[in-house]
Amino acid sequence: MRERLKRLAPSWALKLYQRLRFILITFLFQIFRIASIKPFRVVLCNVWGFGDNAKYVTEELTRRNLKQLEIIFITNHPEAAGEVKGVKLYKSNTIKAVYALATARVWVDNNRKESYIRKRKGQYYIQTWHGGIALKKIEKDYGEHLGRAYVKNAKRDSAMTDLYISNSDFCTRMYKKSFWYKGEILECGSPRNDILIQPKKEINEQVRKALGINEDMKIALYAPTYREGKGNTQVYNLDYEKLLQELSKKFGGEWIVAVRLHPLVSAQSDAMGFSKRVINMTHYRDIYELMSVSDVLITDYSNIMFEFSFHYKPVFLYAADRKEYDTDRGFYFDYASLPYYKAGNMEELIAGIKDFNKTSYEASVKEFFEGLVLYEKGQASRTVADKIIEVIRTR
Repeated sequence: MRERLKRLAPSWALKLYQRLRFILITFLFQIFRIASIKPFRVVLCNVWGFGDNAKYVTEELTRRNLKQLEIIFITNHPEAAGEVKGVKLYKSNTIKAVYALATARVWVDNNRKESYIRKRKGQYYIQTWHGGIALKKIEKDYGEHLGRAYVKNAKRDSAMTDLYISNSDFCTRMYKKSFWYKGEILECGSPRNDILIQPKKEINEQVRKALGINEDMKIALYAPTYREGKGNTQVYNLDYEKLLQELSKKFGGEWIVAVRLHPLVSAQSDAMGFSKRVINMTHYRDIYELMSVSDVLITDYSNIMFEFSFHYKPVFLYAADRKEYDTDRGFYFDYASLPYYKAGNMEELIAGIKDFNKTSYEASVKEFFEGLVLYEKGQASRTVADKIIEVIRTR
């Protein structure tokens, strides 16, 4: 009902409501800061849902079965997570969530915290970030497009962060250069990538059940990134029939395509055409579970291209608007030098699959990663959880 009222309300009324709500939340946060810090309370946040790095750290903490530990997960969509054993799920910017943040001993966040949030003496803030190796320029390197408010808040957020989590030399350098950050960095890998380094049988079964496919079916994950100001899903349409035929010819077996759009355009995925062999997985809660099960990835500019290829699984880049996107956004790497086949149209994508050579591909990917110096060992969740427990026990 509340979402429907938001859609029907005039823009001025919606802006007024949002402003008044922000003032109220800010006031409540300041009031709650009077309360004592709860020494065993850990609050983990991920705005998009129960996923990404925050999810995997949460699951590792629950596995520890430490009775005194209170684990709270804050997200915009707690209802999508269902029930998570040993975890309290709160919606972002609610009274419960604000109180939890004001009184927690440890914060773990996957994104920048909102501007009203101020760390107290005695609190410890771990920033896992929602990206590792980046293709697209971000933060200070994209600062002129972010706006003053974002930059101001990002600087404040980095200033109160105690620890950043890095998965590579590249990532460590990026934090130091582009994140307005001068503090400690834990080089242990990204928790979300543990499942890619050490796949789990139960996740394979879970994903295949969600897709409605058997163990023998092969999966091509199509996960394009978001284009700013473009809500039209036409840019994401492929000739799926040709794609499936060529994948079967090249790699053998029966194939399906799992389509996973970016969260910012997820609502529009329902308007796209799907079938038994082209399946909408946009609303599946965890793209890393999908990645761990998939055999091939097709994307354009998404950073998941790097993570998917940690174990040398094939990646194909399909980007019809490459020149425009590079001009608007900018890349950290020369797109042409990436160790993946690049296509600007459907014919080139089919040709790339047809010409794929496993030996040369693996050699190119290995050389590329050697220059970035990866720290991924499949133990990042455990390492971050160890750090949280260490902080809690040091009072």
